[in-house]
Amino acid sequence: MTGWLDRPGEFVAIALAGLAVTLLVALLGLVLWRVVDELRFLRRQRLIARYRPQIDALLTSTSAPDAVERLVRAPRRHHRILADLILAALRLTTGAIVDRLREAAGTLGLVVRWKKSLHDHRWWVRAGAARALGLAREPSSLDGLLGALDDAHEEVRAAAVDALGRLGAVRSGPALLAQLPNETRHQRVRLVEAIRSIGPPVVPLLLAHARQQPSDAAMLADILGVVGASDAVATLLEWSGDTHPAVRAAALRALGSIGVDDRTFFYALRGLEDPDPDVRSMAARALGRSGRQEGVPYLAPHLDDEWIVAAHTATGLRRLGTPGTAALEMRAGSEGRGADLARQMLWELTFLKIGA
Repeated sequence: MTGWLDRPGEFVAIALAGLAVTLLVALLGLVLWRVVDELRFLRRQRLIARYRPQIDALLTSTSAPDAVERLVRAPRRHHRILADLILAALRLTTGAIVDRLREAAGTLGLVVRWKKSLHDHRWWVRAGAARALGLAREPSSLDGLLGALDDAHEEVRAAAVDALGRLGAVRSGPALLAQLPNETRHQRVRLVEAIRSIGPPVVPLLLAHARQQPSDAAMLADILGVVGASDAVATLLEWSGDTHPAVRAAALRALGSIGVDDRTFFYALRGLEDPDPDVRSMAARALGRSGRQEGVPYLAPHLDDEWIVAAHTATGLRRLGTPGTAALEMRAGSEGRGADLARQMLWELTFLKIGA
């Protein structure tokens, strides 16, 4: 009996023929996949062109009711396209238009679907649902989004944080603050932005959190400054004398953003003599933003301080009217880095006047 080893040429020919058939099938499969994919794309484009005018009509209050009625009559299999179009519009709109788009999504059953998808076994579906509910500013999704903060997947948690930031509900404040110690640096930025979006009502929560987590004081001070937390001035003044330079700098930065009054003016002057340059720079920034021209004699010597301090000093003097300009002109007539900064500020003042 003759084996394959006795007929190597025949074996190779059969093997090559089998390989050729396999490659041909693979090639035909690839071509078929590309054809199907192209047909799906063209169908999607036709549906987008069909429904986009009705979505655009939702952007005007006069035609919105008729547009919603027409969308409701759309086949259910087209709802994915409608959802994509509504979400695309939500990414670019604010105010009353968001309300109309959210109502349309609710009428189409999309809101219910997104809320249900928060519990899907696929993380990307959960993340997409959280983003959609955030874009729609759907208030009934608050509990579901709060639950998503503890999701096992980071992308879902990130989407939930962004969505809660869009909702801006005070009730989400404690849950967002509780996540701060648990997240990566990148995720903490999202959390801080979401907390900021709540606005002044979040101030009592921030102060309570500061008492429980003193190590977060610098970050909390920055948030307080952004939301204009005048109720927190007493706490910020206390932090301006903290043992940690980062906390002192953040407190003075926040005070400068909120506004400098008679009491905070003294603390800003004290900050100019701080041993840490970041603290001195934030004190200079606060004095420059205060509008109080009596701060000029205290600021002017710091044109020759370390660079970050000198830069904020120069900007501050530029903002303090005639006395600040006079101090810049005096320093500009000599040499050194401080003189260079002074001349730069004077040039900017001239440029601003010409532009005006």
